[in-house]
Amino acid sequence: MNTTSRSTRLLAAALVVAALPFGLAACSSQDTTSDAPTTAQGIGAKWSACMRAGGFEVADASDDEVRSGVVRSPEGADAEAWEERAGTCSQQLGIEGTSDQQAQQWEREYAAVASCIRENGYDDFPEQQPGSINTGDYPRATEPRFDEVFQECLREHAPSTRTTGR
Repeated sequence: MNTTSRSTRLLAAALVVAALPFGLAACSSQDTTSDAPTTAQGIGAKWSACMRAGGFEVADASDDEVRSGVVRSPEGADAEAWEERAGTCSQQLGIEGTSDQQAQQWEREYAAVASCIRENGYDDFPEQQPGSINTGDYPRATEPRFDEVFQECLREHAPSTRTTGR
């Protein structure tokens, strides 16, 4: 898999997806797609197959990544198209949306993460959409120190956010 900045790829679209009202944060239910992978595969593999069927080149996400809403978009993917397809796949697989309470928690946490990033030497870090962190368009996100600051701010202010490296 491409080894571009983990924070850029992980959260550029992943947390945007998590902020969707029909996001990917709840438990899954029975598969309702007609061309879904075999039942031996978990919800992560099924969701990933659905995303591939929609034209996105993605590796199989883990069940935890899909349930928590932390999934990776391919580098250069159109965020709006990604969000739309993610919602479609979630709906087809019976993955329920996030609660209002969870969405409000994410808004608070990610606002604190963005402030933390600014306070730690990246005062030009852009304002974020409520409930998401998008580092994809931030030129300094490729700096090694940025990834360290970003990860530390996530640990401190958004401990429920799961990041995984592949």
